[in-house]
Amino acid sequence: MKQSRKNFIKSSALLAGGLILSPQDTFARLLSSEPKGFKTLRENFGLFFERGGTIGWYVRNDFVMVIDSQFPDSVANFLTGLRKKTPRKIDILFNTHHHLDHTSGNFILKNNVLKIVAQENCPILQKQANEGTPRESEQVYADITFGTLWKQFVGNEIIKARHYFPAHTGGDAVIQLEYLNVAHMGDLVFNKVYPFIDLEGGGNIEGWIKFLDKCIDLFTRDTLIVFGHGLNEDHLYGNKLDLAYQRDYLSALMDYVKKEISKGKSRDEILLAEAIPGFEIMTGLWDDALKMNLNAAYTELGGQ
Repeated sequence: MKQSRKNFIKSSALLAGGLILSPQDTFARLLSSEPKGFKTLRENFGLFFERGGTIGWYVRNDFVMVIDSQFPDSVANFLTGLRKKTPRKIDILFNTHHHLDHTSGNFILKNNVLKIVAQENCPILQKQANEGTPRESEQVYADITFGTLWKQFVGNEIIKARHYFPAHTGGDAVIQLEYLNVAHMGDLVFNKVYPFIDLEGGGNIEGWIKFLDKCIDLFTRDTLIVFGHGLNEDHLYGNKLDLAYQRDYLSALMDYVKKEISKGKSRDEILLAEAIPGFEIMTGLWDDALKMNLNAAYTELGGQ
């Protein structure tokens, strides 16, 4: 059932039979149990889905990383499930961008997190979006920020966070684990559904296209990639072909609107389109999703 964008944002030590296990065996047994909403994708990396943007998690016996925090109620369920995998605190929480369904859960996780990392524009945009609202007092912001690249070595793993251009927002980050060859794109990919283009939050469609081009060049054909949103649970992860599809949709959106403007069509006339040519299979997670995309493209192209 479709819903409004507003509702979408509100709504996005085991012991067996007395046998004492070694620390290594205990850790392996902990990882083997999948709490509700959890899905292991590759070794000790996986996702959590409930409400809001997809959470990524990376659990080792010496390190825990979480990507995005959904909403307070759903991230509380995530934390309960995470405790079944590890007793460790979260060493790093990444926020891929500032939207409510990716940062509201920071408030719940704050006492279980050692540091929060985000692109430098993310906390600025988060503050702007919540000032003067009932949510303002519950905002928890990144305490470590970066411009274009942040990295940390964890054993044999290299964790990198990158920002290239304004895209979905003005402060998007893609998180990569080089050894495991996995990545989390945040909302840089809405897999097979119309994306939310936040021009007011610093987003830019042309920048989004260029951002995806950079990631397509960066990743290999075997890179496993988590997406912020998708058509269903099976569309929350994929590969660089899905990045190319998102890029090509955005390019087609801009080309279509540019062509319609050149024909002398008004904004209202352009917003009547029922699909973008070549992307008729796309659908919306909320009402008027395509119309919002068309309007964003029209605005970015300087239409009057």
